[in-house]
Formats: sequence, C-alpha cells, structure tokens
Amino acid sequence: MYKTILVCLDSAERSDRLLDVAVPLAERHGAHLVGLHVTPSVLTDLVSEVSVEYLEATRKSLKQAAEAVRAAFEARVAGEGVSAEWRCEEPADPDYARAVTRHALCSDLVVVAQSHTSQWNGGGLVTEVLFETGRPILFVPREGDYPTLGERPVIAWNGTREAARAAFDAVPILSAAGTVRLLAVDPHRTGGKGGLAPADDLAVTLARHGLTVEAGVTYSGDLSVGNALLSYLADVGADLLVMGCYGHSRIREMLFGGVTRQILREMTVPVLMSR
Repeated sequence: MYKTILVCLDSAERSDRLLDVAVPLAERHGAHLVGLHVTPSVLTDLVSEVSVEYLEATRKSLKQAAEAVRAAFEARVAGEGVSAEWRCEEPADPDYARAVTRHALCSDLVVVAQSHTSQWNGGGLVTEVLFETGRPILFVPREGDYPTLGERPVIAWNGTREAARAAFDAVPILSAAGTVRLLAVDPHRTGGKGGLAPADDLAVTLARHGLTVEAGVTYSGDLSVGNALLSYLADVGADLLVMGCYGHSRIREMLFGGVTRQILREMTVPVLMSR
C-alpha cells in the first residue's frame, strides 16, 4: 500500500487533472496526500541586472500563483476524508527538480503532470527525481480523464532491473486490476541471454500477490517499440502503463532508451515509471 503520496502541482490550471488521479489513489490506500508547489526562483532566467522593483513585482506574482494552487488543492481535498497536507517553498537556487527531490525521497509515490513536448524529460524530473530518489513516478497525461486508473494495466517487460523495479513498485495500484497484462516486446532481441528474466517467471511471482496476470508477447515489426506499445495500449483499452526507465547497457538502451523518451512525449494513459 502507498501511505504517502506526493503530488507536484505547478499551476492552478493543471491541478484538477492531477488531483483527479491523486485523491482517489489516496482514498483507496488510506494514504496521506502531500500537495507540493515549488515557487520558481525570482532569479531564474535573468540575463541582466534588474531593478529591485522588478524583483518585488515578480515575487508578488509568484506568491499569488502559489496561493491559487493552494486554494485549488484545499478545495479539492475538503470533505474527501483524505489526510492531506499543503507544502510550498521557494528553492534556494533555480533548480526546481532538486527542491522536489527532497520531498520525493520521503514519499511512496510521486504524481506529476506530463511535461510539454519541449520538456519531454520532465523538466529535469526524470533525471533528478526518478534517477536520484528511486521513487516511482506516476506521470499523468496532458489530455484525457482516468477514473479507472489501474483496473486495466499493462506492464512493459524486457527482463531487466528497471522493469522489475517498476512492476513491483506498481503492485499497490495493480491490486485494483481485473487482469494485469504483462507484455514482452521483441523478446527475440535478447534471446533470453544475459540473465534477463522471462515474462512467465514474473507473472507467477506477481500472481502470489493475489493478482491475475496474463503474460503475452508482441513484435514491433516495422514500428518502433514505443509505437508498438502505444498501439497495444489502445487495442486492449489500457488505463495504466508500467515500465522501467532506461538504463545504460547496450541491451537496455536498444530496447527502452528511445522508448522512454517517446512514451514521455506521447503517452496516452498514465505511466508509472521506476528506475
């Protein structure tokens, strides 16, 4: 069970979409929900000297934006019966991800919004929060509603450490599933060598957690692995993708290096990612 869920709220406009996912999760798990807003530093992106008046006006504007996010968070959790806490801080330096990392280290799950296409890597969240904390991150797409999160999940499996970490990090969400689909993409590329675990072994292990698991295989053919995954998600009506973040070995980069980037850019369902 997740007992502390951190939801990163960058703007009042995107708060509802994130809270529509985070609040039901907190209710389901009896979790403490932490709403976090990191106010951008007033020194960010300054390329020349500016007046004190400009800095004060910028600081006031950022404070007003933070208050709007707080109001949205508190209004959403009011009357929900969820243990909730609001946190807001201005980092000592312009590094947004570093400020988030401090809070993520003490959370069971981190919920964030999909970044804009120009920031496919999460604006530093993937490299900083995901890589440095080891916490699972649930990315919520910019579009769509997901009231059944975790009822029809798909685990992308390539038999590696990152994929295993993601699968077991997702077990609390997977407990709501009717059937968990465990999908190996292009397993012939590894040939079962190098200590990579077959999907059937993972399916049996996950079943011991009380899950109903179906292990399957698909081949990308002329598609990229990422497109094959996205196509499969659409075919089965999935409402969650679980996958590991790419590593550095040649095999992992070949299978999921580009896939990580593509899924973060083009996700069509929430994605739980671990490393």
